[in-house]
Amino acid sequence: MSIDKVEILQNKLTDIAESDPKRKFHSLRDKIYRMDFLEKAWYDVKKNRGSPGPDKISIPEIEEQGIEDILLELQEELRTDKYKPGPIKRVYIPKSNGGKRPLGIPNVRDRIVQASVKLLIEPIFEVDFQPSSYGFRPGKSAKDATKEIYKCLNYGHIHVLDADIEHCFDEIPHDKLLKAVSRRISDKYVLKLISMWLKSPILEDGTYRKVKKGTPQGGVISPLLANIYLDQLDKWWIQQGMTRRSGCNARMVRYADDIVILSSKPTPIPEKTLRKLLGLLELKLSEKKTRFVEAEGGFDFLGFRFVRRFSSKYGKSKTYFFPSPKSVTKVKGRIREIAGNDRTHIPPEEIAKQLNVAVSGWCNYFQWSWHNSAFTGVYSYLCFRFLKFLRRRQNKSGFGRYRAHPVSEFQNKYGLITWTRSTVFKDELRRECSGRAV
Repeated sequence: MSIDKVEILQNKLTDIAESDPKRKFHSLRDKIYRMDFLEKAWYDVKKNRGSPGPDKISIPEIEEQGIEDILLELQEELRTDKYKPGPIKRVYIPKSNGGKRPLGIPNVRDRIVQASVKLLIEPIFEVDFQPSSYGFRPGKSAKDATKEIYKCLNYGHIHVLDADIEHCFDEIPHDKLLKAVSRRISDKYVLKLISMWLKSPILEDGTYRKVKKGTPQGGVISPLLANIYLDQLDKWWIQQGMTRRSGCNARMVRYADDIVILSSKPTPIPEKTLRKLLGLLELKLSEKKTRFVEAEGGFDFLGFRFVRRFSSKYGKSKTYFFPSPKSVTKVKGRIREIAGNDRTHIPPEEIAKQLNVAVSGWCNYFQWSWHNSAFTGVYSYLCFRFLKFLRRRQNKSGFGRYRAHPVSEFQNKYGLITWTRSTVFKDELRRECSGRAV
């Protein structure tokens, strides 16, 4: 697989785009169906896994059929302009607030082509994106967003607008999105592919329906398209003078459609400006999820709780962030689900393995925080639920005592995860965030 050639071309595109901010790119079509691009696209789709689309063909089934033949088939379809995307399967995943988030899942073969286009155009747009955007970008993560919020709070931006764009992915207008893409891409075939994906019919409950707006969450290229569209918001925010110290001194941190605006002044102007700019994009804020708070009262973002608290040691307020109560409740619910009373037919070793995957992933995400209290509580709950699971397997009521099943047995006999109590790396936090002393 010639991944190196893909990276070389991506670097060239980045350099060209960076050297000329007004440059438009054409003659990209032949790169999309280059075999090295298709191979790299398949690698990315396979790595992300995901469920089958409407054709019900899964990734393992694709491998069984022979990926080489499928890539050659896609290459020929793209080369001869015979490629036509299939419909999109609509599924819903539960949200922490009791609602459901809609996802649109394309067929695997369509995800491969989307990934190939993404590999080609992402380096072009990346050079234009603002530093305030963190979601679904190479080299950026939720960790970077939390560091920026931490830094802003330490610099006195303690007046917080916690905002969320309502149904952002479903409400983006196609014409304005394609216009935003065409600011950099003039290749008609690339624009045609994107237009076809946007207009792919939705399959839900056995019925097909046409799509007039939105880019479905679940598509490989959808996060990039959303960032391209919302980049206008990031730029307009600066052009309106919202970040000037003489003005509102309001900094935006955006992770896809989740936004936090931190200001050093208690003023309603940031919210009014945000609503106005979103209106120009034919989007609006979620009234249920948008609120203005003071940092001392705390707010949640990306699963973390941020709060300013008085420290008797330092004689002033300090900034802390740690797993939010919702995040703790969610991982405990997952533990309860895996080690539930209806799963006692599964060997304890397999249950321990599944718990390890769930809990270690959660801990890895939140380890960059003041996590001691949350981690201790989650680990205690993990041992408690695993003990209850073992008791149910033995047809015993109650929870018994750890004397019969000590924690060492959980670890040594069944392989349940363990970790030691640790603290956040405060020196590293100061250095990376480049904020004031905490």
